[in-house]
Amino acid sequence: MDNEEKEVQEVKPDAAEGKRFSPRFFETRGKMGNVQLVIHWLATTIMTLLTVVILAAVIISFLRIPELFKALISGNEGSLIAILEFVASVIIALELIYVIIAQNLESVIEILMIAFTRELIIREWQMWEIMIGVAVIAGLFAVKKFLLPKKEK
Repeated sequence: MDNEEKEVQEVKPDAAEGKRFSPRFFETRGKMGNVQLVIHWLATTIMTLLTVVILAAVIISFLRIPELFKALISGNEGSLIAILEFVASVIIALELIYVIIAQNLESVIEILMIAFTRELIIREWQMWEIMIGVAVIAGLFAVKKFLLPKKEK
């Protein structure tokens, strides 16, 4: 009887698993269906094109660097903030490209931290707004440290 009970217990999970709802609507027998292939190809192509556009915009934006340094050297007020804003924007754009390519949660959290930090540095905020921003960044660090799976070295 013990062997029969084990066989019954082993069969039940498999039978229940076959009846479960599957989110893979367009799949047929483990292979991608035609509709799913077209959607996947279209989404990948659009993401690639947008990545190329963002990268081209970053490269073109480097033409502005001499103008920023001239303003800094001439002592214009706010020129250092303008340089910081430019650098932060370029870093965010590059991180966004990385997020599109890597598609992992850690890179999304990194870009959010950089974006919040940029906003705290560039804009003028009241003290309570700055404290909320710092709390948000601390929360993102906590999520990254405690909730994301650790990378093996």
